[in-house]
Amino acid sequence: MRIRMKNVLTLLDSKTREQLMFDFLELNQRRPRYEALMVGMVNAAEQHLECYAVCGTNNLNIQRFETSLHDVSHPLIHVLRSGMPFTWQTLLRGIRIEEPRLRHFIYDLPGECGMHARPVFDNQSLACGIIAAFSREPESCSRSGSLFSFSSELFQYQLKNICELDTLRRHLHQIQDVFRSQQQKQKQLDELITTLSSGMPKGFSGIAKDYSDVDDLYAALERFECEVLTQRLRQFPSDKRRIAMSLNLSPRTLSYKLSKYGCEL
Repeated sequence: MRIRMKNVLTLLDSKTREQLMFDFLELNQRRPRYEALMVGMVNAAEQHLECYAVCGTNNLNIQRFETSLHDVSHPLIHVLRSGMPFTWQTLLRGIRIEEPRLRHFIYDLPGECGMHARPVFDNQSLACGIIAAFSREPESCSRSGSLFSFSSELFQYQLKNICELDTLRRHLHQIQDVFRSQQQKQKQLDELITTLSSGMPKGFSGIAKDYSDVDDLYAALERFECEVLTQRLRQFPSDKRRIAMSLNLSPRTLSYKLSKYGCEL
């Protein structure tokens, strides 16, 4: 039993939803106790439930199924929509299931099988998938303390961790996109300022600009110097030599002015 519990803990190594589903199926097929197992996840973009299933054999032959989220007569969709576990004592060999592939899958199972299915939830507590066991004694699958019950709980725990990590990655990518966009806009603005400055005629009198609020010429000149230095720092970050050359200043004079106005490279 200790070895089995240790094997169940390997679900914590799963890094993606797909890997978690496959690891769960493989783990529970090592010692077959069911006629079949199925795990499914909602594909919201395509509005269907993507399921993977294995029959109760030693060979891990995984089959894939898709079911529309709008198929309210489907037992798995019923569990997904209700958000509650449910047990069917018999599936009547699948004759009431409209989806052909799943109906044939159930029909080919040995004996008269029932099903125990339970929903699984994402980090927002929204039902996002299912776990189902097909068995001649489906009520045994719902017993607390069983290996199936424990592995299902661990599946749920790790799924929430994966969903939270996916959410953090999406937020990080959004922040990075905004940061890159802001950098690009700042670069374009600096290039525009540089272009306008270099293209301005030397004899330009500045008549179009209002200087009526200037009451201290020395302070106004210092403000202008500070603005020019700040713009050049953004244009040539960490390149003191290039900044000095672009302003026809010596490195020593540039260092003095940067210190005077509190500018930093």
